[in-house]
Amino acid sequence: MIAAPLPPGEAERLAALNATALLDTPAEPSFDDLTRLASQICGTPMAIISLVDKDRQWFKSRVGVTASETPRDMAFCAHAILGSDVFVVGDAHDDERFHDNPLVTGALGLRFYAGAPLDIGAGQRIGTLCVLDVVPRTLDAAQRDALNVLARQVVAQIQLRDKVIALQEATARQSLFEQQLQRFNEEMQTLVALRTRELQQARDRAELYFDVAGNMMVVTDVAGRIERANRRTGEVLCRPSGSLRGEDWFELCFPAQERAEARAFFIGLIDAGSDSSRRFHGRVMTSDGQFRTVAWHTTRLVDERGVITGLLGMGEDITARLEAEEHLRRTLDELERSNMGLQQFVHVASHDLREPINSILNFAKLLARDRHEADSERIDRYIDFILRGGERLRTLVNDLLSFVRIDNSEARLDRVDLNESIEDTRQVLSDAIEKAGATLHVAPLPAVRGDRTLLGLLLQNLVSNALKFKRPGEAPAIRVCSESDEHELRIQVIDNGIGIAEGFHEKIFGVFQRLHARSEYEGTGLGLALCRRIADMHGARLYVESEEGLGSCFVLALPLSACLPTEPPRMAAA
Repeated sequence: MIAAPLPPGEAERLAALNATALLDTPAEPSFDDLTRLASQICGTPMAIISLVDKDRQWFKSRVGVTASETPRDMAFCAHAILGSDVFVVGDAHDDERFHDNPLVTGALGLRFYAGAPLDIGAGQRIGTLCVLDVVPRTLDAAQRDALNVLARQVVAQIQLRDKVIALQEATARQSLFEQQLQRFNEEMQTLVALRTRELQQARDRAELYFDVAGNMMVVTDVAGRIERANRRTGEVLCRPSGSLRGEDWFELCFPAQERAEARAFFIGLIDAGSDSSRRFHGRVMTSDGQFRTVAWHTTRLVDERGVITGLLGMGEDITARLEAEEHLRRTLDELERSNMGLQQFVHVASHDLREPINSILNFAKLLARDRHEADSERIDRYIDFILRGGERLRTLVNDLLSFVRIDNSEARLDRVDLNESIEDTRQVLSDAIEKAGATLHVAPLPAVRGDRTLLGLLLQNLVSNALKFKRPGEAPAIRVCSESDEHELRIQVIDNGIGIAEGFHEKIFGVFQRLHARSEYEGTGLGLALCRRIADMHGARLYVESEEGLGSCFVLALPLSACLPTEPPRMAAA
């Protein structure tokens, strides 16, 4: 057994791992879902989210494994974090680093391992998402890519967890602020009841606290003019605190549309019959015209005779906290939508993957049973079924991989000549066009700002659909053209095919949605979902205008701002 060397910057890597506060924490569904998905996609009985600590590897999530940790010198994952790509051991018996490893020779009997490193930034790989088996095996390109995608999702979950913890800490600081405020108010109330010497001592302490307090503090008279403001108030308002004396608090701090409400709040607090203190949130305007949100706790000030002399306002600048809460809310909403889509995606994908696999296995069993018989025609039929099932499986896996890649990427915007894109589509589909006896007529198209590869893939899918869903006995006639108005540019792909009933115009853009049996029309149900995702990435709409039996018109509606000047195209109809 050969133990893995320590990676460069091991001390920094361990510090990054400890900063996540993940070690020895309970299981969490968000991580367990990703572990199960890795096991299903790679077809292995075991999958683990492993965190490589100083002397051990600890499992944050595990499927098919009972142990919660193993020594680091036995860990395959200690080797995996040395690189940035998926680390694969096809058969541990044939690998000198692992052939005598206790995980291989012991009760577990590990033979196969593949792990994608968890890079949380700056090259700090704190562990892996790995899949394991007790028999030798390999991963195809689609499975390797999927394992990398899932590893990035694990990192996203870790980063989201950090944000939640940060928000909890901010809430704790707010609670501490409230406690400090309560103590300060108690001291201020005591201050007015003390005699001369005690009063001066208390005032000295209050003055010191007032000046160094970490929150805004403002004292006003009964008319709302500032008598004193501390250093933090000046910092938030971008003015020296000494220059605020005599200013109207409302004119200085509140935007015009909010001053009336703030004055009403102030007058209500000055009223002797109201509560002695109140809380409210409001925006303050800095000297450079910016707005900050402040949580105010305002208290009446009274002298030793009980006469109200003014107000003490204590304010905490909560702008950053509100922004963090809003960002966290959007992140949580996005993650919830992503998780719901992922669950549906896994359910349907596993069903569609299982069908061709079962077909291949069933006919392989028949072939094994009848291989000694002389009926070559039946044997050939079995082989044909197996080959067609394998081809369908390969097509589905490739479409799944394309969908996952696009769903985890961003559009790279550039100048795209759509005339060139449709000509590329004509070349790619030339055999299918010729086989169907189809005609593809293209009117001059504009240049647009977009992702050349993604828009080409969208056009290719739409033309391919027009070839596929043709009317029996009638050659496909396909026309590609454009039109525009003052709002948008519309690229149209029009065909004379079987058409689509109005009730299915939106359904066809869903993942794995099919309107016909596979025996009637081949396909995986991912093409139009892929096209809709590409349109969304360009800020565009993709929809269909169609009637059953009367052909279809698929429309990509781009913002008019996406249209660019172009040279006259040179094209010929096929």
